[in-house]
Order: sequence, then structure tokens, then C-alpha cells
Amino acid sequence: MDKHESIIVTALKMFSEKGYFSTSVQEIVSSCGISKGSFYNYFASKEDLLIEVFRYNHQQILKRAKNVHFDQSLSLKGQLTKIISLELEGIADNREFFLLLQKVVPVQENKKLLPLMKKTKAAMIRLHKDWLLEVYGDKIRPHIWDHVLFLQGAMKEYITLIKENNTTAEPDVFAQGIISKIDILVEHGSQLNPILTDDLMREYEQIAEHPGNKTKEEEREEQLTAAKARIEYLFSETEDKKQDYLDAVELLAEEWKKQEPRFFLIHALLAFLREHPELKPHADHMEKVL
Repeated sequence: MDKHESIIVTALKMFSEKGYFSTSVQEIVSSCGISKGSFYNYFASKEDLLIEVFRYNHQQILKRAKNVHFDQSLSLKGQLTKIISLELEGIADNREFFLLLQKVVPVQENKKLLPLMKKTKAAMIRLHKDWLLEVYGDKIRPHIWDHVLFLQGAMKEYITLIKENNTTAEPDVFAQGIISKIDILVEHGSQLNPILTDDLMREYEQIAEHPGNKTKEEEREEQLTAAKARIEYLFSETEDKKQDYLDAVELLAEEWKKQEPRFFLIHALLAFLREHPELKPHADHMEKVL
């Protein structure tokens, strides 16, 4: 491992064992054998390190899944069971890290974490969808998203189960149980109407298909930043209208982050920005993203 990866791996271990707030940057760098100054050559802050730890852990999950795919000693269903088991094992080993992540870094307020988590979620949805189709075939395609939902919901509850009971469950046993339940759903659930449709899942499909593209959240932040810069360029410090436009952009940013944004307010603020011809393109783009 290079120094960058060494810091990430050490941080993941310490965050999981001691917690985020109880782990200092000094402890991490001391364990890695580097100076605190060197740390800031790789990461702007401890929070940025946390985000990179999340990204790294996800990449390791995908690598393990690819390695399982090359194991020809297992059937397709055996490979899927092994992948689920490895994912569950990773969750169990680092459960404290996953539990604290959203508490430490509020997702809706973090410009880096929100799109990263969305892309991660899309990649995992795509991974599970592809594997389920490979194992069970096209017959499950009309219900594929429901099966993905069941699989990921069961795995998500796994971390809650072992946390609440303060115990260590058996990932292999749990994975086999999940697959047994999916077998029943596939065999007896075809006559039911699907809950999730392609339309509902289209955004995640597009993100998984083109991971390099910006998410809607990234596009939103880009346009908000561009609008602010344009306002600074257009108006002098003494013009009253300047502050009105800046306040409108700031209010837009705050409202958009809410779990239940007031869309009538967002539309009104965008209409206000459109009053200036130089700001209209930014408002129009934000409307499309909205």
C-alpha cells in the first residue's frame, strides 16, 4: 500500500473500533508512521478522510465481487451467496463505521458525500440486479427491482440486528437464508404486480451506466455556485439588487437541501432570478434539475 491507502485503511480500522470523534488525526498518522503535515498533503480535513474511507470500502466490495465471479468451483447461485456473505461480513467488521457515518456527516448538507453515496447506491443496485438476473434469468425481469429491494433491505437490517443484540451473526448462514427467501419469491411471486418500476429506478440506472456523469445534486451545486459568481461579476458592492439576488440563491440552496422542500418557494425564487437576463440560463438549468 502507498501512504494514501495506508492512511485510509488505518482510519477505517480506528473509526470502526474507537469511533470517529474518539480517533484523532495524530493517532492515525502515528500508526502509519508519517507526520501530521504529511497527512494534510493527502486530505484536506478529517471529514474528507472519512468520505474517502467510505469510497475505499465500497471499491473493496466491488473488487471482492469480481474475484468471486472468477471462482468456477461455485455455481452461479453459490457465487451470489458468497458475494452477499462477503458484503455482510464487511458490514459486520465495520458496523460502527457505517452507523456513525451519517451522524458525523449529515448527508443532505454535504456537497461531497451526497453524490458519492448516490453513486455508491446506484452501483450496488446495479451489481445486485445483474447478479439476480444472471442467477434466475429473464423470468424475473418484470419483478427485478422488487427482488433487489428485498435483497438490499434484508442486508440493511443485518447491521441493525447484530448491533442491537451486540452479537456476531454468521454471514454465510444469513446469506443462504436470504437466497432461500428469494427462491420462494421467484417461484411464487410472479403473479403479483411489481412494486418498483423501471420509471422509478431510471435515475439510478443512468447513474450506474454513466458513473462519471454528474448527479443532479452535483449539477445543482454547480449552478448555484455559478449563479453566485455571476451576481458578483454583474453588480457592484453598493447596488441593493446584488444582495437581493445573493439572498435568493442562498435561500434556494437551503430549501433544496430539506427533506421536504417547499417547491412553490423554489419556483418563486427561480422566477425572481429569471428577471435578470444574465441569470436566466442558471435559473432555467436549475429548473430542469428540479
